[in-house]
Amino acid sequence: MAAAAAAIALTVPAIAGYLDAKYHLLTDLHLISSLAFCRIQCAIREKRDRLHPFYVLEEHAQKFPERTWLWFQGKEYSYKQGYEAVIRHGNWFRDECGVKKGDIIAIDFMNCPEMIFIWMGLWAVGGIPAFYNYNLTGDALVHVVKVSTAKLAIVGHRVEETVGVKKQINEALPEVNVVIFDEALENTVANWRMDRPEDELLSGAKLADMAALVYTSGTTGLPKPAIVTWWKNTGASKFVALWLKLNPGKDRYYTAMPIYHSSAALFNIMACLQVGATSCIGEKFSNRTFWPEVRASGSTVLQYVGETCRYLLTAPPSPDDRNHNVTKAFGNGLRGDVWKEFRDRFGIQTIGEFYAATEGMSATWNMNTGDWGIGAVGVAGALVNLMQGSKTAIVDIDYETEEIWRDPATGFCKKVPNGERGEMIFKLDENDISASYKGYYKNEKASMSKLLRDVFKKGDVWFRTGDVLTVTNDGLIYFNDRIGDTYRWKSENVSTMEVSNAINSHPRKVVLDSAVFGVPLPNLDGNAGVACVVLHPEVKEDQATFDELLTYLQKSLPRYALPLFIRVIGEVERTGNNKVVKGGLRKQGVDPEKTAGQAGGVWWLKDGKYQLFTNNDWSEIKAGRVKL
Repeated sequence: MAAAAAAIALTVPAIAGYLDAKYHLLTDLHLISSLAFCRIQCAIREKRDRLHPFYVLEEHAQKFPERTWLWFQGKEYSYKQGYEAVIRHGNWFRDECGVKKGDIIAIDFMNCPEMIFIWMGLWAVGGIPAFYNYNLTGDALVHVVKVSTAKLAIVGHRVEETVGVKKQINEALPEVNVVIFDEALENTVANWRMDRPEDELLSGAKLADMAALVYTSGTTGLPKPAIVTWWKNTGASKFVALWLKLNPGKDRYYTAMPIYHSSAALFNIMACLQVGATSCIGEKFSNRTFWPEVRASGSTVLQYVGETCRYLLTAPPSPDDRNHNVTKAFGNGLRGDVWKEFRDRFGIQTIGEFYAATEGMSATWNMNTGDWGIGAVGVAGALVNLMQGSKTAIVDIDYETEEIWRDPATGFCKKVPNGERGEMIFKLDENDISASYKGYYKNEKASMSKLLRDVFKKGDVWFRTGDVLTVTNDGLIYFNDRIGDTYRWKSENVSTMEVSNAINSHPRKVVLDSAVFGVPLPNLDGNAGVACVVLHPEVKEDQATFDELLTYLQKSLPRYALPLFIRVIGEVERTGNNKVVKGGLRKQGVDPEKTAGQAGGVWWLKDGKYQLFTNNDWSEIKAGRVKL
C-alpha cells in the first residue's frame, strides 16, 4: 500500500504538470477567476449603486488613510490626502465653473497628481473628463476640443507654457472657457471647502454608461474620442490588478506613459485605486529619468507601451541596470526581438504583455517568465477557448483592398487555420450591440466602420480590430501588424513589423530605430517596401554599411520582404505612447523632391545591392523603364 501511495504521489503531479503544459490550465484558471471575480463584484456594486470609483477611494481613505496612493517626483500622497484633494477640486469646479452632472470637461495635462485630482474631482461632482494629448497644437488641438463638445478646458501650466493652448483654442472656439491651473490656482483649490459631494451626483452609474473620453493615438489620422465605460474603469482595471497579482501593501507600480491614454489611466492609476496599491508617476517618458525614478519610488512593477523597452535598451549598459526592486513589467507593444534582451539586461523576472484597443471590448493576455511565449501577446488554453472561442476569430483578409475576404458563393468570411495570419475580430450581441460596444463619441460613421455584419451567418455582428494576428497550435497569440501596415509586393503579403524587427535586430546595432511601410510606385503593381532608419551615431552612411545590412537581412527575411528602399532619417516620430507615426513618411515616399534636405539619403536595391537612389533613377521609374 505504501509503495502504491508513493507511486500515486509521484504520478499525479507529473500528470497535472503535463496537462497544464499542454492545455495551460493554471494560466487559464488564473485569468478566468480574476475576470469572474471582477464581474461579480461590479454587478454587486452596480446593484447597490456604489459602482462609482469615488466610493472606492473613500473606502480606502477610511480603511488605510496613511497608505501611499500616489508618488510623484519624490513626494507621496496618502489615500486620505488624495481623497480630500479630490473633494476640494470637485467642489471648486462646481462652485467656480458651474460644472453639473453629465458635463464633459477637457483635461490637458502632463502626468502629475494634480491631473488625477482634477479627473477624480470632476467625477465626484458628476462631470465626464475628456483626456487631451498635451502635445497637440493647431488644427489637431482645435479638432479634439470641438468633437468632445466640452465648454470648459482645464489646462496644466506646464502644457500652457510649452504649447500655448489657451490662445489657440479661443481663437477658433471662443465659447470654450480655458482655465490654466497655475500654482496660484492650485493653492486656492488646495484650501477650498471640504463638503463631501452628495450621493445623487454619484448615483445611477451603470457598467455600460460613459465615464470618460479617451482619444485614439492619431497614428492614422486625427484622434477620435473613444467612449470609456464604467466597466472599463472598474472591472477591467481591477482585472489587471488581480491578473498582475498586485499586492496592495507591498507593490508600487511605476508608469511614465501618458495618463491621457487608456493604458496608464486604466491599467495603472485605476488598477492601483481598485485594490488600494500605490501608483508611481513619471511626468513623461525619458531614458534619463526612467530608471532613477523607478529606483527612487521603490517601484516593484513598471509599465511600458510601444517601443519603450527598445528605447531603454539604447542607453549604454550601466552597473545600475539591475539596481532596482522591479520583478514585473506590464504593457503592450514589446516586440519579440527585444523581449529577452530587455528581461535579461534589467533582471526583470516576469513580462505581462496584453493586446487590446481603447474602443474594443476584449483582450488577450500573456504572463511570461521563460523562453516559451516570448513575443506573444496572449495565451489561450483549453478553458479560455471553451469559454471565449466562439467570441473570437481570426479571419482571412484581402490585402489588396484591406477588407476582410468573403466567399463569392456564400458571402461569408473564412477563419484562417492556426499558424496563418488574419484579422482578429470579436463577437458582439447582435440584439444589443451597445451593451459592450460604445464606439466613438458623436461619430456614428467611424463607430459603424468598426462593425462587421453577416460574418459566419446571417445577422451576426463582429467588431473589427484592424489588426493582423496569428494563433499557433499550442495556444500562443502573436501580433503581426495593423492592416494598413501589411503591404502587398510580388504577390506576397509583407509584414512591416517583421521587416522592422529584422532591421533592428542586427547584432552590431547598425540601426537604432526604424519605420517600415509600403508605397506605390509609378507604373508598378503593389507597394514597394520602404524602411526609414536611424543609424547608430558611430555608423557611417556608406556602401560598406549597406552591404553589411543587406547580407544580414538576406539571412533574416524572405526575398520578397527585403525593403526595396532604405531611407536614412534623423529620428522616428512617435506618439506619447511610443507608437510609430508613419503618415508623413509615407506621403513623402521616395520622391527625391520630397525627401531632399533630410538627414540622409535614400538607397535602393538594384543589381543585387543597395545603391544611392538618384533623381535619374526616379525619372526612369516614372517613365516605366525600370523592372523591379
